[in-house]
Amino acid sequence: MRRLSGDTRQAAWLGFSVWTLSCGLFVLPTYFSTGALPARFLEHVAVLYVVGIALTTLIHLAAVRVRQRPLAARLVVMTGVVVMASALLGVADFAATWWLRIAAREDPFATLARTLNNTVGFIWLYGLIAAILVIIQASRTVRERERELADARAAESEARELAARAEVRASAARLAALKYQLNPHLLFNALNAASSLVINQRNDDAEAMLAKLTAFLRATLVGDLQNQVTVGQELSTIETYLDIEAVRFGERLRVVVDCPPELEDRRMPGFLLQPLVENAVKYAVAPTRCTVTLRIAFAADGNDLVITVDDDGDPAKAATVVPGTGVGLANIRERLDALYGARGSLQVESRPQGFRAIVRLPSIPAAAASAEAA
Repeated sequence: MRRLSGDTRQAAWLGFSVWTLSCGLFVLPTYFSTGALPARFLEHVAVLYVVGIALTTLIHLAAVRVRQRPLAARLVVMTGVVVMASALLGVADFAATWWLRIAAREDPFATLARTLNNTVGFIWLYGLIAAILVIIQASRTVRERERELADARAAESEARELAARAEVRASAARLAALKYQLNPHLLFNALNAASSLVINQRNDDAEAMLAKLTAFLRATLVGDLQNQVTVGQELSTIETYLDIEAVRFGERLRVVVDCPPELEDRRMPGFLLQPLVENAVKYAVAPTRCTVTLRIAFAADGNDLVITVDDDGDPAKAATVVPGTGVGLANIRERLDALYGARGSLQVESRPQGFRAIVRLPSIPAAAASAEAA
């Protein structure tokens, strides 16, 4: 029997996990309100579970087919597949719900209205699934490009030109992977938070949170990491991410941003601070029930821009968190080295109370940069 590839296994676990969680959240309110789970209701949930996983497989196959295409083409295709999958699941939901409601002699038009509302939720759910599958395919592309680079370097004496082309492709793939390198836990946690808000009838809060998630995904998936942004734009992206995490942690997460107005138009690489902020949330805020202060400070040192990200979390609590791969910090160092050489640096240090990361890079005001380009 042929073994499944690594990304196929990841997609299978993703579909199983998401739909198990979603159907569980669908079942629990009924159980708590009535104290029982009717057989027809469970049959309805089973239909959604099976069809939902099947359509997740369809989205995975689409992600595999378009992974070598340009970004704009991938976004168009994946958006179309998400809408189609949501519509198909909506049809299955209506058919199952209609059968149950007719059996109970309820108004089929009310069933249709409820199903249309559910279909909107399916679009959000499949959108998150599609984003994660794109990340998986981007990672696979990186692995393939790096294997090509390794083969080319082994035969460098015979094919220097081939090695140079492979290196260019590998570098481009690494940038693409960094752009897609969202923490999948963010997407799952955002989905969980939105579901909890809907169950608690906090629909306005759920809508606001999903809008912030949409803005964050747009900024991180569509933006070009090879272009620079202003400090103000980078802070806007970071603050959108922290607004999403604030839904999870509430008063446990306290954010302090210290950025003098005169530095807001300085230029810096886009999405540079995201891994540092994610690490602070993961290792300082998540493991504790106490309030943790996350501080992001900008300062000028001559023509250099110095950015400090630190927290006052408990190091003992952080030690209980399953460690990551360290790819976030490594990517920051690689980008700084590629862009600025010895003038760009990242320093990290553990403190008796918390963790600190300091980024230093040469930077000039946006107006000066525009004048120089002209």
